[in-house]
Amino acid sequence: MNKIKVVFVALAMFAGVGGAFATHCEQCENSVQYIWNGSMYVAIGEYGVDYDCFISGGTCTYYKPDPVGQPNSYSPCHIGGYYIP
Repeated sequence: MNKIKVVFVALAMFAGVGGAFATHCEQCENSVQYIWNGSMYVAIGEYGVDYDCFISGGTCTYYKPDPVGQPNSYSPCHIGGYYIP
């Protein structure tokens, strides 16, 4: 009975660790940030150093969620407006 209990506990631990790795998502803050200048996306730099976002409607910055598979696809990252301090 103890051996079966140990097996179930080990399976539960492996399932927990595997689930944690499976649900890990890439955060957009760690990616290169882009802004839309009206005709194209332009790399803007480091958040808090080269630019900052303020609270307003719209999208402040964009990022590439899959730069290898879809290099021309951009998704919103920060909400608001941007300014260069």
